[in-house]
Formats: sequence, C-alpha cells, structure tokens
Amino acid sequence: MIAMTESRRLVLGVGRKSVATACFAWIIATPCGAQMLDPFVQAGLDEEAGIVTTSHEIVLDGSTVTYTARAGHIPIRDNATGRAHGMMFFISYSLERESAQARPITFLWNGGPGSSSSLVHLSGFGPKRLDSSGVAVVNDGTWLEFTDLVFVDPIGTGYSRPTKPDYGAEFYQDRGDAESVAEFIRVFLTRADAWDAPLFLAGESFGVLRATRVGDVLRRRSVAVAGLMHIGLVPPLATISEEVSIALTIPTYAAAAMYHGRLDGNFETMLVEATRWALQDYAPVLAQLDEGVSASERARVRADLSRFTGVSPTAVDSTLVLGMGPFSEWLLREDGFVVGRYDSRLTGLLDTTQVMYDPTSDPSLRDIIDDVGVVRYMREELGFRSDLQYQGPFGGGYPSPNSFRGDWMSVLWDQSETSRAAVDDRSMDATPAVERVLKADRDLRIYVACGYFDLICPYSAIDHMVKIMDPSLANRITVRTYHGGHAIYTDDAARLQMRADVEAFVRARTGRLP
Repeated sequence: MIAMTESRRLVLGVGRKSVATACFAWIIATPCGAQMLDPFVQAGLDEEAGIVTTSHEIVLDGSTVTYTARAGHIPIRDNATGRAHGMMFFISYSLERESAQARPITFLWNGGPGSSSSLVHLSGFGPKRLDSSGVAVVNDGTWLEFTDLVFVDPIGTGYSRPTKPDYGAEFYQDRGDAESVAEFIRVFLTRADAWDAPLFLAGESFGVLRATRVGDVLRRRSVAVAGLMHIGLVPPLATISEEVSIALTIPTYAAAAMYHGRLDGNFETMLVEATRWALQDYAPVLAQLDEGVSASERARVRADLSRFTGVSPTAVDSTLVLGMGPFSEWLLREDGFVVGRYDSRLTGLLDTTQVMYDPTSDPSLRDIIDDVGVVRYMREELGFRSDLQYQGPFGGGYPSPNSFRGDWMSVLWDQSETSRAAVDDRSMDATPAVERVLKADRDLRIYVACGYFDLICPYSAIDHMVKIMDPSLANRITVRTYHGGHAIYTDDAARLQMRADVEAFVRARTGRLP
C-alpha cells in the first residue's frame, strides 16, 4: 500500500547564479554542511540558464523517498561551429544518497514520431502520475526507486525546438533524430559526471526504433549501454516473412474478440490455438496465393479466420488478409461500434463515412492524457514555466498550417531511405537492427513489453522472432506480455507488474542494489 504523502521545496531558481546562493541546492533535507550529496548539481548540470531544480518527498511502501527534479533545455550544438541547432527539453529525477556510488540512469521517450514524453512520464514511470481528473498523485509504479530517470522530448516535441526553421530538417528524420538524442545523452552525462552510471534507454512505440538507433549511435561513439527497454512495438529482432507477419496478428485479434465476448472459451487456451493455426495453417496458405488457392481452401481459411477473430467471413476479401483497419471496424460492427487500434478494449461509434483512418478520432487515443494537467504539473510542481505549446504529434500550434495536416510530425518527417542510413535495419546492412547491436555488444540486454490488446504490437510476432533467433542472442532478451493496450502502464495492475519486471531486469543487469 502507498501512503499518498508528499512535500515539495523549490530549492533552485534558474541558471548557474542560483547554485551559489543556496546551500540546499545540493544539500537537501539535512542541515547545511551535512553530506547528503546531489552529484548532478556538484557536476554542474545546472550551468546552462533555464534549468529549474526542485526538491520533493513522497512516501512509497511506507518509506520516505527524497528526490531532486530538474526541468529545462540542453542545447544540441553543431560540433564544427559550436552553434546550437536545437534546444532539447528534459525532466529528470534523481534520488538523494549518502555515497558517491553510481545509480543506474534511464533515458525515456515516447514515439510518434512527434509525441512528447508526457505519457511515459506522467502516466507511466515518473514519481507522480496524473489521475483521471488531471491531478498529479504519487505513482506507486514509478521506476525511481531503482534507477534515476530522464524523460526526453526530442526536437519538435514537448518544449523542444530547432533554433531556426531551417534546422528542423536535420532533426525530423530517423538518422538526425537518433544522432541528436544520442548527443543529448552525451551532454547530460558530461554535465552530471555520470559516465560510471549503468545506462539504460527506454522507448515506447516509434520510441522503440529510436532506442535501438540511439543505442547503435552511442555504441559507435564508445558509450556503453547496459540495456534497452522496448515498449509497445514489435522490435526488429529477426527476419520473418510477410506472410508470417500477417498471420501473427491473429492472436492479438483473438484477444480483442475474447474481451468483447465474440469468442468463447479460456483466454490463454484460445491464444495458444490461434498462434498454432496462424503459423501452421494460415501463413502457408498466404504464401501460396500467387500460385493459386482453391475455392474450398479459401472458404476454409475464411471460416477459420472468423473462428479465431470473431469477425464475419464476409469481412475477408480475396487476399485472405484481415487488416487492422477492417478488423477494428468489423468486430463490433453489428452493434455500431469500432474498437481502438491502440487498445482494442476501448470502443467508439462506428463512422461508416470515414474514408481515411483518423488517429484523433480513435477511441484508444482520445483523452489518453490531460494536456492541461501536464502543463500545470510542470508549472506548479516543477517550477518550469513556458508560454510555448507543449507539443504532441498532431500539431495545433500557431500559425495554422497551409496544407492538410501540415503541422503533423508524420507529415514533416523525412521518410526517405537515405535518412535511415547507419541507424536502421533498412539501411545497406540487411541484418535486423536489434540483432546487429546485440552482436556488437555482448553485454547488452533487452527487455520487450507488449499488451495483449494492442493491435499495433502483435505480441506473438515478438515471441516467434525470439524463438527463431540465435539462442545466444535470444537468451539476452526478456519478453513480457501484459493485459494492457499500447500504453500498457495506463492499467494499474499492468503498471505495477511492469515496475517489478523492469526492476528485476535492471538489478540483474547491474548486478547490485542501486
């Protein structure tokens, strides 16, 4: 049980000048002169004007936890000129401790591209989370007890911006995104003198790809990464055929159908049977389509698809493929509802006039976090105040775009192959990215998490890839599937289980208590 008790003290204003004016800037909750050291202030993390530092206390499991929060920007400088091309916003949390022993440090971000870190921060793993009314409360699922946390907003998200419009293009691409986040980490570790801290990278959704790419960049820069945490996306663990990839969406559809009462039986048993059928029967038929499949065989596949997904056979066209869109629209069609792609347990009214999928109307993305609550938390709890829009993937700032969705990051993002060079498995190196980084660093470990009800992340594809990988690599991957959606941690039980699993992962990797 958690006692919902907390206190807060603003111990530092902004900039370097304030550090010299208050001994509590680095001696917190003790008399001046005591040795409760905060190495981040000692090392000069606050040397750049604009970083705000606050001291907080919460009670977790009956014990008082004292921590320091920081919020502000770190410049991303062009090495040749020293000029800042971007200002990357972050919020960090570090525990007070009585020794100089390095604690693990985890850098976290969301996906999109274009999403700020607010979800993993204030719904997931920070010391506070926003409740249903947008009020910040103590988070019993926080990771802070076993690792320091740095929530990062890549350029173009949150309060992070390029310093000139012309610089945006260098960040809004796979390679530039990965390189700039890696540079942020380098500067942060330098300012905090945290090079001895075991380093972890955690990403959700598109952030999974970012975490792998950033880890690859850091490895090339001789920065050791202890572990990657992949949440809510099938990471490129191994090469599988398109037919197998399509087939392994079926167990995720079965989970949704079971939840909504469209299928009968035991949940776990149904998913095992759906996986077996998908691999042994369905994928081979898909592979034979070009050569011709008899009418009777097609009828059988349609019937089995209905048996494992709860969707009418008439929803399956001549390709015998039941895509994510048709499934979400057909499962509850007779009741007039559509299921969310990011959490199939959530439903909305079916709009039969909608031609193109609109994520802003997806019931699993609607009201997923209170944007006003996010800004209030930063202003009132952390003391960081900005008039900028705290930006997400769907734009909405001033001025309005001149083209349809012209301020959406998915529109601004450079999707060309050249932008992925050297940081992605779709570059000239055909080896899957995760396999490549595992082979390059024999000490690296990976934790992968997915929700049963996340149509974006078919959990069985992850299980299958791990099974067909080189065992020496697969043994370094921890896979967990939770009763949740894309943002797994929005379920209280799943968030607590994730905390326990990630803590075990971090402790096993560091080999000692933090």
